[in-house]
Amino acid sequence: MKRPFPVHHLLFALTPILFLYVHNAAKLPITPSELLLPLLFSFVASLALWLLLWLVMRNSRRSALVVSLFIVLFFLYGRVNAVIGPRTAPWLLPAAAAGVMLTGILLFGRPRREFGGLTVFLNLVSLALVAINLVTGVPALVRNGPSGGAARPARTDAKDLPDIYYVILDAHARTDVLKDVYDYDDSGFTRWLEENGFHVAGASRANYSQTYLSLASSLNMMYLDSVARRAGPESDNRLAIVHMIGNSRVVKELRQRGYTIVSFASGYGGTDLKNADIHLAPRWGLSEFANVLISTTALPLVLNRLFKKSQFDLHRESVLYPLRHLPDVARLAHPVFAFAHIVSPHPPFVFGPHGEKVNPRGFFTMNAAGGFGSIDEDEVWRDYVAGYRNQVAFIDAKAQEMVGRILAASPRPPVIILQADHGPGSILNWDDPEPDQWPERMAILNAVRLPGDTVRRFYDSITPVNTFRLVLDRLLNDTFSLLPDRSWFSTTARPYRFFDADSPQTYAATHGAAGTELSIVAFVLAEPAGPDNPALYARRLVGLKYPGESRSVARVYIRHIRAKPDGISPARAFEFYREAVRAGDVPDLGNEHDSYEGKGPDGQPVTALFFADRTP
Repeated sequence: MKRPFPVHHLLFALTPILFLYVHNAAKLPITPSELLLPLLFSFVASLALWLLLWLVMRNSRRSALVVSLFIVLFFLYGRVNAVIGPRTAPWLLPAAAAGVMLTGILLFGRPRREFGGLTVFLNLVSLALVAINLVTGVPALVRNGPSGGAARPARTDAKDLPDIYYVILDAHARTDVLKDVYDYDDSGFTRWLEENGFHVAGASRANYSQTYLSLASSLNMMYLDSVARRAGPESDNRLAIVHMIGNSRVVKELRQRGYTIVSFASGYGGTDLKNADIHLAPRWGLSEFANVLISTTALPLVLNRLFKKSQFDLHRESVLYPLRHLPDVARLAHPVFAFAHIVSPHPPFVFGPHGEKVNPRGFFTMNAAGGFGSIDEDEVWRDYVAGYRNQVAFIDAKAQEMVGRILAASPRPPVIILQADHGPGSILNWDDPEPDQWPERMAILNAVRLPGDTVRRFYDSITPVNTFRLVLDRLLNDTFSLLPDRSWFSTTARPYRFFDADSPQTYAATHGAAGTELSIVAFVLAEPAGPDNPALYARRLVGLKYPGESRSVARVYIRHIRAKPDGISPARAFEFYREAVRAGDVPDLGNEHDSYEGKGPDGQPVTALFFADRTP
C-alpha cells in the first residue's frame, strides 16, 4: 500500500485565519491585504517546523501529526485563556498545553507506526475546511478589495479656506458624567478650550450608542433610519454604515472644494479612511483583525517574553501617534481635512494619569468590558472607573498639548472639532441593558472651534449630526438646515433596533410585551449557594441566551444541585425539572423549552431551561 503524503499540517495552518476572516468580513471591512501576512507567516512556520521534525524523526507523516497538534494548541490557546480568565494561576494553561504537546510527541513519535489512515483522514478534513472557507470568503474578498480616493478638482480659491481637524476621542464623557460617575474634574481642560476659542457644548449627547453608527451619522449629516429599514431590526451586518464612513458626504463636499483628505490609522476596522489622499499610520500598528487574530493564539506569550512588545504596547503607540502628528498636518498644502479616530479614553486602559505604562489584566481586547471577567461585579466596576479616570486625565493633557501645537503651527485660524462618538459604559450591560444605564453612554464631549464669531451659533445641546451642517454652512456658504437633536440607543447584537433615549418607556414596554415573557428553571451548583439577587440573575441569564432580543422574565426557579464542576447537560436538567414538577416543587411549565448551558452571569456553571410563560 502506497504511503500517503501529509498536507494537513499546512492546510490546518491556514484554516483558523481564513475562518476568522470569513466570520468577520461579512459584517466588518477587512481588506484582503490583511490576510496576506498572517497566512504567509503561518504557512512558512508550519512548513519550517515540519521539515525540521522530518529530519529528526525521519518520517513525514509522524512529524506532520506533531505539527498539526501544535497548530491546534497554538490557535486554541488564546480562546481557552479568554474563557478561564486571569484569576487562574498563570502557569496552569502553559503547563497544560505543554503536557498535551509532550503526550502527542510521545504518541506520534513511535517509530513503528505510520499513521497512514489518520493522515488520509486529516488531509481530507483540512482540505474540506480550507475549501469551505475559501468559497464562503470569496465574496468578501472581492467586496473588500482596495478602492482609491476620488479625484480632487483644482480650485483656485481653495487656498483661502481653513484647515479642518475632526478628532474623535473615543468614549470621552461629558463634564457632568466625569464628575458624578468618575469623581473626575475636567473643568481645567474645558476652560482652556473655551479660552482658546472653542464652544464646549455642556449638554451634548451622542446620536447613537456605538462608534460606527455615530460616525456614519456625523460624517453624513443624517440620521440612519433608512439604513436601519433596509438592514432590518435583526441584522448585525455593519458593512453599510462602514461604507458610509469611508465614502461620507462631508468628505465628498470638501473634496469638491479642493480639500486634501488626511486620515490617521485607528486600528479600528472601518474608521481608518484608507481611501484618503494621505493615510498616516505608525510603523508597527496592528489592525483590528490582526489584534483579534493574535488574541486567539499563543503569540502574545512570544511577543511579551521574546520581543518585550505586547499588544498593549502597540495600542499605546496607535493612540499616541495621531496626538503627536496631527500638528504636522499644518505643514501640508492647504486646505486640509484631517480625520483621526483616537481609541481612547475607551478601553483598554493602558495609560496612567501621567502617561505611565499600564498593562490591564487578561487578554487584549478593545471591547468596552475589557479583557477579563469577574464574579464580583463591584470589582469590575471599580476597575473600570479607576482605569477610565486615569486614562481620561492623560488623554485630556495630550489633547490640550496637541491643540496648542496645531494653533501655533497653522498659518490661518483652523477649524478644530474635538468630539466623542459615544460616552463610556462603566455600568452598561450589553446583554441586558437597562434604560438607567443609557445616560452615561450618550453624554459626550463636544467642543468646536470656528474662526470668527460663528462659534456662537453652536448651542449647548447640539449633537454630532448637526456639527458639519453648521461648519459647512459657515465655511462653504452651503445652506444646511438643522435637524432635531435626538439620541438613539441600540445593543451590539442588534445595532439597527433603535430605542429613543428620551423615551425609555418604549424600551421597557417592548421588553415586557405580551408573548415575550419567560419562566426560567435554572440549575446551579450547590456551592456557592446561589445568586444573591435572583431577579437580576434571571434578567442577565436571558441576556446571555437571547442577546438583544425582546424577552422578559415572568418567574424564575433556582434549583441547587451537586454535580461535576462543569454542570449538567440540558437533557439531564429537563429530567430534574420533571422530577421537581412531580414533587410539587415547580409548577408544570410544559415541555416546549429552550436551554442554556455554560457560565452564568456570576461566572459559575449553570444549566437553564426557558419556557414561554403560560400563566394569565
